[in-house]
Amino acid sequence: LVQPWNLVLGFAVYGVRKLSMANAGRQDVVLQQSPIDIEAVRPRGELYVGTAIIEDYVNQYQTEFHLGIVPEPHNCIQMLRQKCSYVIDLEQVRYITDTPGTVIVELPPLRYVATTQDSPFMSDDEDYWAEAMPSTNDMKRKVEDKIRQRFDTAENREKAQRNAEASISLLLRKLGYEARFAPHLDSEKL
Repeated sequence: LVQPWNLVLGFAVYGVRKLSMANAGRQDVVLQQSPIDIEAVRPRGELYVGTAIIEDYVNQYQTEFHLGIVPEPHNCIQMLRQKCSYVIDLEQVRYITDTPGTVIVELPPLRYVATTQDSPFMSDDEDYWAEAMPSTNDMKRKVEDKIRQRFDTAENREKAQRNAEASISLLLRKLGYEARFAPHLDSEKL
């Protein structure tokens, strides 16, 4: 008769032999050092690289004539507060491996965006202006143009470009790469 402990011992010996035969035929896989695939960890979305809150206004004067001869001057002001920014679409950034540890980066052109935060309209006579100018959209466009001219300058674009390069460089440095920036064609000017 077979003792239970002999049965357990037999199964243990059988298991050890099977494992040792399986490991004898297997070769260890050695992973080589390779650079990380930047595309796999590419940031998505938009990167704001320069922002300011700007407020400006335009005013309009008109004269109303009572009985055709009595003048009454009227004045209104359209104010606008906007958050103006330069943005880079991170999905359009191109990364090209140059040498080990170095990546050439091609940035897309900066894009100007503005969002209106507040747009108060003030006048000396609401009834007059409601009839004389039912929409203030033209005045708002004029203020938007003034704000863009104040913010969207060559100097501010250069600062925003440097901010974009610094941000991308920092990200790549954390991944173990140094960034070199290639010049790009400004498609907005073509």
